[in-house]
Amino acid sequence: MESFRHNLTPVEVKLFLRTAGPLIENLAIRFVHKVSHPCPECRHTELCYGAAISYFASSPDKTTHEITVCLHCGYKDLATLTTCERL
Repeated sequence: MESFRHNLTPVEVKLFLRTAGPLIENLAIRFVHKVSHPCPECRHTELCYGAAISYFASSPDKTTHEITVCLHCGYKDLATLTTCERL
C-alpha cells in the first residue's frame, strides 16, 4: 500500500503485523506510529497506535478502526470508530 506511513523500524513493522494479525484480517492499515503512552498490561512506555480502514467501508478515505499494540508484551486492542455515516 503506497499510503502506509510509520515511524517504526522494519523489524518493528513486522512484529506489529504479526502481533495484530488476527485483529486486522479485513482492514487496510493507513498508518502506525510509536507513541509514549504506557501499556495497560506491562506498563512499558511505548505503544504502537495505528489507524485502519475496513475493506467493507462505504468510503475508502475514512478511518474506521484504531489499533493499539504493545511490541513488548503482545497486548493488542481494536476499537471501531463511530463515523457520521453511522449516526
